[in-house]
Amino acid sequence: MNKIEALKALQYGKKLTHHWFSPNEWVIEDQGKYIFEDGCQCHDFEFWADRTDESWNRGWSIFNE
Repeated sequence: MNKIEALKALQYGKKLTHHWFSPNEWVIEDQGKYIFEDGCQCHDFEFWADRTDESWNRGWSIFNE
């Protein structure tokens, strides 16, 4: 899925992964914060501030546990 679809999925509580993530890496959104599998958290704007490359606009998918 693309970035716009991923942002909507995160808003609906979906757990996502990206093709740049490791196999067990995922992210969810909770009240404007992104929470990762290792417990790290950041604001959504912080996450996207460092991910402006075109490759982050595609390659998203639902994380399968």
